[in-house]
Amino acid sequence: MSRTEQIGELAATPGPCITIALAGNDLGDTVIEQKDAINAVRKQLASRKVDSDELLAPLLAAGAQARRGTVFLRAPGVMQIHRVPAVAPLVRVGDRFDLRTILAILDAHQAFYILALSQKRTRLLKCTRQSSEEIPFPAGFAAGLADAMQTRDDSPKDTRTTGGPSEYLLHFFMDLEKAVNAVLQNATAPLIPVGVEHEVALYRRVNHYAHLVEPGVHGSPDALESGELQLRALEILDQRAQQPGLEVPSDFDKRVGTGHASLHIQEIVAAAYEGRASNLFFQPAATYMGTYDAVRRLVKRTDDPLDSPIDLIEAAGWQIIIQGGEAKLLPASAMPNGVPVCALFRYSAK
Repeated sequence: MSRTEQIGELAATPGPCITIALAGNDLGDTVIEQKDAINAVRKQLASRKVDSDELLAPLLAAGAQARRGTVFLRAPGVMQIHRVPAVAPLVRVGDRFDLRTILAILDAHQAFYILALSQKRTRLLKCTRQSSEEIPFPAGFAAGLADAMQTRDDSPKDTRTTGGPSEYLLHFFMDLEKAVNAVLQNATAPLIPVGVEHEVALYRRVNHYAHLVEPGVHGSPDALESGELQLRALEILDQRAQQPGLEVPSDFDKRVGTGHASLHIQEIVAAAYEGRASNLFFQPAATYMGTYDAVRRLVKRTDDPLDSPIDLIEAAGWQIIIQGGEAKLLPASAMPNGVPVCALFRYSAK
């Protein structure tokens, strides 16, 4: 199931929706935190006049699985447990699940691939932040250069009249590129090459996979286990995520000028509820408490309980997702001028 399908399914879940994120103490223990969370949920359900026993029973039964970085999602017909590193602690009952926590879950489970380039044994790994597994190449592919030289009929036979070893390697990488694309067909996840610098550069020449990450990880992967390769690749991806222009388009300012983007929460909320917004980007700590009058297209900032305020950034995000758009958490460095929230529109307001 794709990221869009996963979040769309959760968006359609009827409430009450319970989100519990356990951060744990310095030792990783969550016993007291979990007990307090269950009591808080029970009180919130009571205020909604909802019988808590049926909803809480699976959470109580799953208590032994809780540890630092555990997220529970519970609603009628939904019971999910996720592991999310450095999750922000949260206990909430609402009409929908907490959007920031959902996005953190999806980011933690987002797949990426590692291509460990080696003349001895090339490996392809599928990873997330929590897992790493080697994926077999198609049958008949020689994962090492020596085997490839023996099986390939059109390999150069005389290094005195050809490019020498580098040409053997080029042929090997051409076959490797075909094998990689056969495995990753229709995939859109990042592919991080790992290898000595000149070999990574050589593979880049023959690569046709659109999501190859530059510059990759330089160094021989032969002595590295899959877990170490995973950590090196994550460093590259985390550095990449900090860069502007990766998620928010580099021509964002021009789109603002044509009414196809905005940095202003009032415009963003209105566009979200009207179905004009296609993408929302916001920092994890960004909030804007208030109300929205759809008739007058009026955003009112307030934290007065009598107004029943909601977080309008989260509300806009769910509206955009429900209508087929996307919402993403980004660090300040990846946002235009470090703003807390911005959005892209399908079309400008009339």
